[in-house]
Amino acid sequence: MEIILNIFSVIAVLIIFLLLVALLVKKEYTVVREVIINKPLPTVFDYVKIMKNNFQYNDWWRIDPNQKMAYKGVDGTKGFIAAWNSQNKNVGKGEQEITNIVENTLIDTEV
Repeated sequence: MEIILNIFSVIAVLIIFLLLVALLVKKEYTVVREVIINKPLPTVFDYVKIMKNNFQYNDWWRIDPNQKMAYKGVDGTKGFIAAWNSQNKNVGKGEQEITNIVENTLIDTEV
């Protein structure tokens, strides 16, 4: 009987530990990548800020060529939304919005 109580105690401690860790983990994260391209900055920035160009270089967008796409707003500007819907479970359904653009400096998006 004492062994069973010890086992339940260990399980309870593990559950409490996992709940505490879950409280401390960040809810948001940032992905940053850097690539050197031998082109003028304005040329590269003007290409990258157009979300429809993602199909040319983003593997996640190319997993399902049959996914349904929808767009709202002016591509390459703050507020533009690209939405997708796929039967492929690796792609799923979602949307990405341009939340901020600082010309030739940064593009913030929210997925």
